[in-house]
Amino acid sequence: MYAPNASYLRVYEPAAAFADADYWRAYAASGRAADPLEGPRLRREALYERIGWPWRGVPSFGREAYVIDRGREADPLICPWNLRYRIAASALEVRRLTPETVAEALFPPEFLASAEEIVALDDGADRRDPPADSHEHVASWSVPLRWFACVRPEDRELVIQPGHAQLRYRTPITKSRTGLAVARNLVRAEFGEGADLVEALADTGKWLDGFHRDSVVELDYGGLVARLGVEELRDEDSVDLTWQALDHLGASEPEDAQECYARLIDRWRDRRLAERLN
Repeated sequence: MYAPNASYLRVYEPAAAFADADYWRAYAASGRAADPLEGPRLRREALYERIGWPWRGVPSFGREAYVIDRGREADPLICPWNLRYRIAASALEVRRLTPETVAEALFPPEFLASAEEIVALDDGADRRDPPADSHEHVASWSVPLRWFACVRPEDRELVIQPGHAQLRYRTPITKSRTGLAVARNLVRAEFGEGADLVEALADTGKWLDGFHRDSVVELDYGGLVARLGVEELRDEDSVDLTWQALDHLGASEPEDAQECYARLIDRWRDRRLAERLN
């Protein structure tokens, strides 16, 4: 199974939140939706099938999503892949961050023109108003520390089976927004408005604000679990450490908070170094 060394922060919205709600209800009922464990492989294959050199434009993709089926009595929850939009947005971001000559070598002008049009038009009915332009954020080789504030220890779901392991957290978006607001206020009170972590928490909060109030937030360790042993998975408590640190800040115990934060930094440092080496 193809499992990139990445973690994911996803939002699943009720089908009713989409302009084409009937399509997504039928999609969920069809059983076509991929499991998040298989999704990265399927998306990679779809990308390779449709993009070739030289690129003339951002290709079209089928409308696929991850789904949480809540039974007949409730609307299914949908996390669209939005591949076309995400490819377009990523190409424009690469152009912004690289020298002009490098960007021109990577992307023909017509491809960038296509990407600009897609981003400007929001690429169809899957998307809602910004900032909810993508229902999934991806982080390579690690989990961004701000993501841990989106969930709580009691939201943990751990599955360990022969040849298969999964670690994720799922929580209502209202609970996630509250947690982020609490975290931001505590960190801001200690370190000031301009602190990097304060801004990162605020950005994540703004992203979540673009989704339906009945959505579900999922923090998925994804392919990172393949790099963790069974006991490491059972003992993985970064979410717990995050809230211990925040509780210490709320109790005016900054030294204890710093100790928890240092343990988090140490835990994920090796994986971030692996990203640089790759």
